[in-house]
Amino acid sequence: MVLARPIPLPHNPYRYLLQRDREIPMDLVPRLKQLGIYEVWVRHQQLEFLEDIIDEGLSEHQREVYLRVRRNFEAIIRDSSAELDIVGFQDSIAELFGFLKGNSGSSTLLQKLDAFDNYLMSHSTNTCYLALLLGMKLERYLIDERCLKPAREAKDLHLLGLGCLLHDVGKMLVPKAILNKPGRLDAAEMAEMRRHTTYGYDLVRRNVPANAAQVVLNHHQRWDGSGYPGRIDPRTRDAMPPLAGKQIPVFSRIVIVADVYDAATSQRCYSDAKLPVQVLHEMRNRCQGFFDPEVASAFYRTVPPFPIGQVVTLSNGAEAAVVDFNPDCPARPKVKCLRVSGEPSDAHTAHEEIDLNVCRDVEVASVDGQDVRPYTACQQAADPEPVMA
Repeated sequence: MVLARPIPLPHNPYRYLLQRDREIPMDLVPRLKQLGIYEVWVRHQQLEFLEDIIDEGLSEHQREVYLRVRRNFEAIIRDSSAELDIVGFQDSIAELFGFLKGNSGSSTLLQKLDAFDNYLMSHSTNTCYLALLLGMKLERYLIDERCLKPAREAKDLHLLGLGCLLHDVGKMLVPKAILNKPGRLDAAEMAEMRRHTTYGYDLVRRNVPANAAQVVLNHHQRWDGSGYPGRIDPRTRDAMPPLAGKQIPVFSRIVIVADVYDAATSQRCYSDAKLPVQVLHEMRNRCQGFFDPEVASAFYRTVPPFPIGQVVTLSNGAEAAVVDFNPDCPARPKVKCLRVSGEPSDAHTAHEEIDLNVCRDVEVASVDGQDVRPYTACQQAADPEPVMA
């Protein structure tokens, strides 16, 4: 296996363990896993066209954002009164947002930041990236929901990005024994974990604009009112129910979707990473009522169940690579056949794209040996796009 992209050092993502075009020594693989590196990009003769799709500029911007998050979070660990580098955050977000606006392919590829050793910090970076992509799909909705602001300000996503990067900063004040516990939290531990929203809000509310601070406080509020934190009546000091529906700021409604997805598709101390197709299935079926329907509809049209470059096994036994995402029928992407019955495809077949939305007698059957057909039934067609009445 020859690297198509370099492998960054976990503690310093601007230095590399191995450079591109180097063969991966197999005795290094266990060490890579110990460092939290579970996937690498390798060259494949039949997939050279992916070089034009996978823009390394995105990874550079993601690494810059990650380093900002890391420096700030580590400062809070050392001293909870440390000043956050808000200007630095805003600069990084502006550069990432500018890159995404100028590169339409990024909205399909959805590259997760990987090869880093701290879940919480890479999670904040990934959530920011995904929320910005989602916000770009929801410009009209943001203008409607933030109707008291001029349209240009209403659809501006910089404060959404800032809130995302800081959304879990309060976890820096949760005891490590709870934060890193490999098993299920008991009731008292869960109550403490849930306080990360208010811990974080108290850390940032004096230093960041209110719209970003509200993301930190309310990113676990659910559309049906079952989220947290609750509220206190300022007059009577009585406890009030959590926010629900459109009481929840729209930026927080976007962030909860991105947050749930990235957490479930990431390796954590208490759970293995799940396949995107499985997570999307569970979000549709087990999280009913959690999400703003408008935001969820845009999300399912943005996030592919089978990311570009993923190798899948089709129901006819062929091995194929995903080459394009079909938002109208997410579970039926375009693929390129690599092998049939264990044998490499002939040259003609290997350069033919198979659109599974047209070729309906074939479907994606498994990924890495895991049968995914139980997860694809509800994703054969996307939710209809909202129509203005």
